[in-house]
Amino acid sequence: MKKQNLFVKAAVLTAAAVLTFGTAVAADAKAEPAKTAKPAAQAPAKAPAKAKTLDDIFAFLPDVLATIGDKKITKQDFLKQLGNVPAEYLANYPQETLKAQTKQMINELVKMEILVMLAEKAGYKATPELVADMLDKQFKALPKDQQDLFLKQLQMQQKTFEQLKQELSKNPDAARVAAIQNYVREKIEPTLKVTDADIEKFYRENQTRFKKPALVDAAHILIGNLDGQKALTDDELKAKAEEILAQLKQGADFGKLAEKVSICPSGKQQGNLGSFPLEGNMDPTFAKAAFSLNKPGDLSPVVKTQFGYHIIKLNKKIPAAIVPLEEVKPAIRAELTQRGVALLIEEKIEQAKKDIKVTTAEIK
Repeated sequence: MKKQNLFVKAAVLTAAAVLTFGTAVAADAKAEPAKTAKPAAQAPAKAPAKAKTLDDIFAFLPDVLATIGDKKITKQDFLKQLGNVPAEYLANYPQETLKAQTKQMINELVKMEILVMLAEKAGYKATPELVADMLDKQFKALPKDQQDLFLKQLQMQQKTFEQLKQELSKNPDAARVAAIQNYVREKIEPTLKVTDADIEKFYRENQTRFKKPALVDAAHILIGNLDGQKALTDDELKAKAEEILAQLKQGADFGKLAEKVSICPSGKQQGNLGSFPLEGNMDPTFAKAAFSLNKPGDLSPVVKTQFGYHIIKLNKKIPAAIVPLEEVKPAIRAELTQRGVALLIEEKIEQAKKDIKVTTAEIK
């Protein structure tokens, strides 16, 4: 995507340069006095190269890309599926890469067409009503917070959910997708049985996926400069942190000191940060210092990071562990179901290819 954005930016800048240059030439021509001697003849400026269209880029494609029974997938069908992908972005692709991805996309379009035929044969016709029903079900299946977010995003586009349904219901491709989804959900998924034995086998064979890293639960006091306050020098900040560490070693209450002097928001929670792994979002120097502590209540030396000077207190260490099977059972069942359904779909497509005459054009 970065490549696309950069290419689009370059195209915009080039267009702006051409327009600016053209305007300047026109202004010079108007300003030229009638009797001014003309300069020696020069070769006319070379016209800018004509931008390639999608038809130009995919000139290597024949008019008919595939046939599935009586249905044809044409070059125009293929170009339509590209949607709003800028032609200039595709023009920048190496030819071999473009052809390889084109073949892959044609294969997917063939599979889609076969699935539409199978769905219709099973009684699922692609209709506008099916699209509206699918959207309703998908929306209701979302958690409340995601529903609210979705509606807010629609509102920003000045649309309601009903308007979206009406808009998508008019889209033939959306109707085809809805027919396939209903067919898969009601005719294919019920034939797949994922047993507890399947789940346990997957769990045993993929233990590394269910490892929980070792964690530390820690609190800290951060000494640094706050905006709007008199700034202390680095030496002064370090000295202040060393003084606080000395107070703690003499028995001062860590939580109360954190509330009083720490500039970190965690100070309001007596410096508590909760648990975190060695490698994660914490500053590496800070995390390493926290993990070097051994017993609950241990204090670190003064630790410097980009944020200031820290004093860390260990609350507890949580050893690495394997997530219990019961916790991950629903997720494993969902993954195995998804994999199984994908395999069943592929089997049905391959069987259909034997029953329906399918030919695909050779891309050279």
